[in-house]
Amino acid sequence: MAVLKKQPSPLQNVELPESFSKELRDLLEGLLQRDIDKRLGCKGAGAEEVKCHPFFAGIDWNQVYYQKYTPPLIPPRGEVNAADAFDIGSFDEEDTKGIKLTEQDQELYRYFPLTISERWQQEVAETVFETVNTEADKLEQKRKAKQKQRFDADEKESDCILHGYIKKYGGSFASVWQTRYAKLYPNRLELHTESGSTKPELVFMDQIEEVSPDFVQFKNEQCVQVRFRDGIRDGKLILTNSDEIGLKEWALSLRAAHKESQELLGSMAKKAGKIYGTEGQRGAPDARQLAGSGMVLPGGGGGTATGGGVIAAGGPKNANGGSN
Repeated sequence: MAVLKKQPSPLQNVELPESFSKELRDLLEGLLQRDIDKRLGCKGAGAEEVKCHPFFAGIDWNQVYYQKYTPPLIPPRGEVNAADAFDIGSFDEEDTKGIKLTEQDQELYRYFPLTISERWQQEVAETVFETVNTEADKLEQKRKAKQKQRFDADEKESDCILHGYIKKYGGSFASVWQTRYAKLYPNRLELHTESGSTKPELVFMDQIEEVSPDFVQFKNEQCVQVRFRDGIRDGKLILTNSDEIGLKEWALSLRAAHKESQELLGSMAKKAGKIYGTEGQRGAPDARQLAGSGMVLPGGGGGTATGGGVIAAGGPKNANGGSN
């Protein structure tokens, strides 16, 4: 009578549960071989030896590569797979201080794929990005403060009413907020780019039909809407400011400058009418026609109304906002 002897396991001091299938036991024994030459995956064919093992029969490795298989086990969020949460807690700075990766370490991890959990991503967003953005904001504030000081010096002797940063809605496709350094004069609004390397966009007061009496809601922002006369520009200009007090100051100053400009244009038209004997007659030129004619008007202190500008109230100013 033949007696079947139990084959000894190639693993020493390792006991595998009886519940493991034959294929699983064979796979683990192959992977845990002490002799490297006999170890599964080290016999010459590399990873193909493992992929071709009977335990993985029926597995489409292309589907594995593209992560198309549903994992058999998805641990619940927040579950700690350790005896104690402190086992996987943060490393003590004293334990890791002074440790540097060698070139061999760097080479090892160069092509190492990293997948992090949603919770870790959130932590990175709330800590690292916040720190980086805070530093960037500080540098941006310093740059803007320095630029404002330069503009303060430039406009010290001019008739500039108000200047500062403001946002304008526009662009090539009129779909983004653009930061501009705005300078308001009695006869125009200048919108400078942050770099200051290009000529500013000019908005003359005689081009404006109305500055909105109240704030308008646009793209979830409180805004000032400047509406142009028919056929001029794109019909309207939308301006806003993150500082509510600053936005109110811009709105009040724009309305006041536009009102004074209209009153001055009206008085110019009356004066021109008296000079040329056309006051009250049909077909007489209005103030905007006179402002665009390049005509020197008496009593203007030597200023000219050219280029769509108007003579600034309160003194001999020219259409460029400077003094003669």
